[in-house]
Amino acid sequence: MLKRFCFLLSLVLGIALLSGCNSALKAFLGSEFILSVGQNARIASESMEIKLIAVTEDSRCPKNVQCIQAGKVSCDVEISKDGTKSHILLTQTGLTDNSGEYTYQNYIIVFDVSPYPEAGKQISSGDYRLSLIFSKSAK
Repeated sequence: MLKRFCFLLSLVLGIALLSGCNSALKAFLGSEFILSVGQNARIASESMEIKLIAVTEDSRCPKNVQCIQAGKVSCDVEISKDGTKSHILLTQTGLTDNSGEYTYQNYIIVFDVSPYPEAGKQISSGDYRLSLIFSKSAK
């Protein structure tokens, strides 16, 4: 009886652990999806996985502060497609409501990084969100 219980417990725990292994968000071409640092999304129709590795720089001029330069925010993103991993740096300038745009292979990536800095407030790595829309480029 004890062996059967241990076997069932091991089976249940194994299934629970395996179900948590593939925690990628489901994403679709032309639709917005949002990643936090360390999170990944999968666009199944393109056999592509996108992961936000880190926000590598955030020198954007804070809200309601007068700065000499607008600054910028940069994100290290890993894209896995057809067995190949690539790292790209998505960079968006500060003091603008315009989203950033990047061309990767035959895709156009429209992106936005939030939150926007405020004077006197520190943004921790876990607070950043990268909003993305992948679309096929018109060729």
